Amino acid sequence: MSLSLIRKPFIVQGLAFTIAVLMMNNVQAANEQEQIQQLRDEVKELRALLEQYVPQSKQKNEMPQQATQTSVVAQNQNMPKHTEASSQPSALSFNSASGAQVQLYGFLRGDASYQAKGGDGIFNRINKVDLEGNEKNSDRFYSTATVTRLGLDFKAPVQGADVGGKLEVDFRGGSSNDTIRIRHAYLSFNDWLFGQTTSTFLATDLQPEMIDFNSPLGVGTYRTPMVRYSGKFNPELSYSVALEKGNDDNRVPALTSKLKYDFDDGKGTTSARVLVTEARSKANYDQNNKQLSADDADLGWGIAVGTKYKFTDSLQAMIDYSHVKGDSKFLLYTNNAFNVNPNNFDLNLNEFDALTFGTSYQITSKLRSTLAYGAMFANDANQFAQQASVDTTQNKTLQQGWWNMMYSPVPPVTLGVEYIYGERKTFSGQKGKDNRVGAMARYNF
Repeated sequence: MSLSLIRKPFIVQGLAFTIAVLMMNNVQAANEQEQIQQLRDEVKELRALLEQYVPQSKQKNEMPQQATQTSVVAQNQNMPKHTEASSQPSALSFNSASGAQVQLYGFLRGDASYQAKGGDGIFNRINKVDLEGNEKNSDRFYSTATVTRLGLDFKAPVQGADVGGKLEVDFRGGSSNDTIRIRHAYLSFNDWLFGQTTSTFLATDLQPEMIDFNSPLGVGTYRTPMVRYSGKFNPELSYSVALEKGNDDNRVPALTSKLKYDFDDGKGTTSARVLVTEARSKANYDQNNKQLSADDADLGWGIAVGTKYKFTDSLQAMIDYSHVKGDSKFLLYTNNAFNVNPNNFDLNLNEFDALTFGTSYQITSKLRSTLAYGAMFANDANQFAQQASVDTTQNKTLQQGWWNMMYSPVPPVTLGVEYIYGERKTFSGQKGKDNRVGAMARYNF
């Protein structure tokens, strides 16, 4: 404890003792009305001095406590509200060496899954589940804590400019999905963003809640380096335009844009998105130096629209639809962007529709549930499909449904259980099934 804090109670006591002495002296010295009035004036002055000093002392003593009570993060996220927590206040807030305000957020999470049938791994791999007659990953149990997430939000004290940034990591990196991985890493300057974050073509705020970390079929979570400009036409209507990294072989960045409208009273949101990208094949040769592909490129593109609406305080629904041609990066679980005609080396672009919709219901203040469906339907009447008929890694259709229950006994803690059933069908008609139960425990901080 500092010397100044030790002195303060004695100063207050000394002032009180002085008042008492003055009162005694004045009472003993005079009994006239004039002297009584003088005494009252002296007491009033000393009282004013006390009232001026005590609040200042109290405020100084309470400042360290207030600084440590900033607040506690809740989630999704999309946490999503239940998967991305970065926008929430942090329990730990401090200043960097340069003076930037820094907030720590994240969560500790453990997952477990029993898989009756499916793909290799604990989380969603609907596009790679074992085909019937070759089921290697049936009747298996998985568990992991690698989904645990840490993040830092930055806000720089710059006059006349809005300067900030974000750094967020988890532990799902590497070939074994068990090393640290950068999710978001960007700086923002007024309406500009530079760095890696979720693609502008996607709408993670429209996704139905899912325990499975790999996210639902029919949507995307692609995080990529970009330069993005955002603005508003009015308080409800906003837009974003970005140049983003697409496939590694592309020579130019993808162009993405989003138009977003927020309903009144927090009822929900809707958005329309556009993607323009390059589909490129570099020259490729086999071990006998036989040419397999030419150095060729074509135009890939996509459109998407979706909405989420809150009908009551307890019930909300969401839907999102995409149509994409010549890309495999931005949406989850899709086929290759193209295949190459072996005769003339022309590119055959893949084309598909993706859909997801669901409903969430807040049963009680602590208990909620989500029922949802996702699908991908590839065009089976084009040259890509004809050539892919002998490739069992490419799918004609993917479908998946899930139901979960989420329980939060106290605000920082969420427990969840989920059932998932899905099917995939190749262009040659082979089928595979996904059938599993997952559980999750998460502590947000």
